[in-house]
Parts: sequence; structure tokens; C-alpha cells
Amino acid sequence: MNREALNAIAVVIGVVTLAVGGPWLARELRDLPGRQALAARSGERIVTLEVGGMTCANCAAKLQSELSAVPGVSAAQVRHGQERAYVVCAPAVADSALIGAVHRAGPGFAVTIASR
Repeated sequence: MNREALNAIAVVIGVVTLAVGGPWLARELRDLPGRQALAARSGERIVTLEVGGMTCANCAAKLQSELSAVPGVSAAQVRHGQERAYVVCAPAVADSALIGAVHRAGPGFAVTIASR
């Protein structure tokens, strides 16, 4: 193959990759907090929970509601497709309180702490 044909193939692959991955990347970037929001939370910790048993977006919404209601939690985001919940909370919030919130959201949820 000549150089022009290889360049054309590379351009087509790049365009297809952007068309497929672009919307996903845009959603991920929109979810990132701004600089001021991060500075306001500098004294807090982020806990990542692995949550099994979520079967739909309603499960994720219920779980997010229960996690947000825990005293000391300033933000909670549940990603159904990743089977994860990200919780921003005060250092004093016990992991057991977050696990309890998951169990209150539904008896079918299995939870483990992925990172603190």
C-alpha cells in the first residue's frame, strides 16, 4: 500500500473512533466537578463501593438516594454500568454506615469497599 492509502485508512479509523467514543467521553467529562467544588471538599475523603445486584437505573437512583442521606455525605454518584458508587464524605463517616445505606436501598445489593 502506498502512503496516501495508509493515511486515508488512519483518518477513517480516527473518525470512527471519535464517533463511537466521543459521546461517552463527553458524558464522563461533564460529570467531573469544577475547581471550586474540589477545593471545598479538600478535607473530605472519597470512598468507592463495588455494588452488585443493580439491575436498572431505578436501582442506582434508590442507592444514590440512600447514600446521600447518610449524615456526613456531601455527594454520592452511582454508576449502574460500572456497578460502582462513589461517595464523598467526611473522614468521620464510618464505612459501615455506607454499607448499611446500601443494604437499606435493597436486600439484593452486595457491597464491598473498593477504595478509601
